[in-house]
Amino acid sequence: MQTRICGAALAVIACLVTACGGGGSSTTPPVGVSGQGTARTRDDWPMYAHDAHHTSASSASLSGPLQVSWRFDPQPISGDTFSTTDNAVATVMGVYVHWEQYGSTVFAGGPSFDGISPTGHGLWTYCEHRDYDEGHWPSLFGSAVVFEDDGQQFLNVSTGVPVKTQAKKWSTGYDLWGESIPDTSGLYSANTFLADGADLFVYSLDAGGGARWTQNQQKSLKYSQDQAGGLVLSGGVLFYAANYSDPSPFASGLYALSASTGSRLAYAAATPTSELSADAQNIYLIENSSKLVARAQSDLHVVWSTTVTSAGSTPPVLAEGLVIIATTKGIEARAASSGKSVWTSAVMPAYGSTYSTSMAAALGSGTLLVTARDGLHLLHLSTGSPVWHGTVAGAGTVFNPVIVDDPARGPTVYVTDGRGVIALIPG
Repeated sequence: MQTRICGAALAVIACLVTACGGGGSSTTPPVGVSGQGTARTRDDWPMYAHDAHHTSASSASLSGPLQVSWRFDPQPISGDTFSTTDNAVATVMGVYVHWEQYGSTVFAGGPSFDGISPTGHGLWTYCEHRDYDEGHWPSLFGSAVVFEDDGQQFLNVSTGVPVKTQAKKWSTGYDLWGESIPDTSGLYSANTFLADGADLFVYSLDAGGGARWTQNQQKSLKYSQDQAGGLVLSGGVLFYAANYSDPSPFASGLYALSASTGSRLAYAAATPTSELSADAQNIYLIENSSKLVARAQSDLHVVWSTTVTSAGSTPPVLAEGLVIIATTKGIEARAASSGKSVWTSAVMPAYGSTYSTSMAAALGSGTLLVTARDGLHLLHLSTGSPVWHGTVAGAGTVFNPVIVDDPARGPTVYVTDGRGVIALIPG
């Protein structure tokens, strides 16, 4: 492992995003939402899909054009070659980007991470020196950046230096992949691929990185995988969507596990084909690639189910009583209470890698930000009608929108375009 501190910062760009169509260049907030003078509270985006419920919804307000504040392109270590940028999580204190590099030998590069200041200055960089990166999102757990891609590592959020954690029954130095949910009660994760390390299982760690519990310990054939591996945390229960290629001894389906002990509370046979999201009553997901399903958190029974066309594998966005998904035909918003269609949009969301996302809700303005094939779109959450459409100057197709709301500076949107991470601000 090698940690390198970067002192050089890339130039800060101040180019405007080009406005076109939709709501034009108007910055008027939607009806019923205040503009200037609205009190703000801090809202970070510290994990995949924003929060432990995976709602992909921020309290921020976004109601008009966005402009590029800066971009940061990771730089490989000496002798390596840059491959791609996967995604980034962010807080008002910094941005933490997951990217990949490779070299002349099998362990020359691999999963890599950079810490970036809110003004776009590189603070530190870290290379895992492993051979296989699936592009999972990192998460922020206490004072650490945590990732599970060809191993699990805790990196000091300020320096990028690896943090020593308690020894566990399984290897964490290599061959561990999956998403994680950080919470004050612990860190929750699942290993979703078996190579030469640990088998597939679900687990929780304490604040020091020590094991709290494990569950669904499989006895799989080599290269077995969990093709869903979805997690959400709600009401003291960890919900787990498993789609095992080798279901031995545990079957594929939906599991409700006690967050404190890992004990099984409920199970429902199913074939999940997306990640999960949750509100206070239900979990939401795609099953069999063709059904958007709401299941009760109490016992996992089906509350409603509706047919959809080629839905994506990301968690449904939950905002203003809606369940919002991306399909090959555009965007569908359905009532969380019934599954009935509320609106559709022909905007075509763009996707990059397996775990890339394309939508983020801004609850303060009642809008939905979409990274689409033709740029950025803001839509009214209530109707799906256009608010604004623009393109990011100097960038390719962008993905993975995250929104951070700073009470002092206002909202910042971060997106990735394969080469790096870009900060966008209203203006």
